[in-house]
Amino acid sequence: MKNITNDLVDNYITEYYRPVNDTLGELRKMGENDHVPIIQRDTEMVLNSYLKLKKPKKILEIGTAIGYSSLYFATVCPYAEIYTIEKDETMLQAARNNIEVSGMSHRITSLFGDGQEQIEKLRDQSIDGFDFIFVDAAKSHYKRFLEAALTVAADGALIISDNILMRGMTASDEFDTFRKHKTNIRKMREYVEFICTQSDLDTSLMAVGDGLAVTVYKR
Repeated sequence: MKNITNDLVDNYITEYYRPVNDTLGELRKMGENDHVPIIQRDTEMVLNSYLKLKKPKKILEIGTAIGYSSLYFATVCPYAEIYTIEKDETMLQAARNNIEVSGMSHRITSLFGDGQEQIEKLRDQSIDGFDFIFVDAAKSHYKRFLEAALTVAADGALIISDNILMRGMTASDEFDTFRKHKTNIRKMREYVEFICTQSDLDTSLMAVGDGLAVTVYKR
């Protein structure tokens, strides 16, 4: 039970999940078996619709993990240029291997380091105009990642923030059974408050996967 929806509902919805190709299907199985934090199946189903509606040309991802979502974006958006950032060197190496094996190295640029710092470097190189931004990294740092990302975002950019409910803990302290996640909870609540109250951000919150925030940026 994820404290967001129940297992029966989740199982019913994900019965209709289909990987976009065999390569990503195998990579998903590997990630799930190894407990790697890749996007959940119902999250991917929702992203599929947003990506096909938006048809982004330039995607920024904060939080690469093993490269699953980068490869997913590259597959669903065949004309998009993708930049992805990962702070864990072991994860990033795995991602780069997966990206190379999939033949997507020419479309996916992987960057090692802190999300904010790497975005600032992109900005300083005049690499901007990102019309789709996916935030899925260290939960207590979402706000500073987003603030940096807005400096390289296109007007009208679609921003998706994953895992905003943190297994229900963002909504209620009662789900933090051992009181181990106080800082993450506080920071995520601050982030949700920020994206829901800023005049240049139009945000909807969704109980999909571990919680999604869908934000449109209007300068």
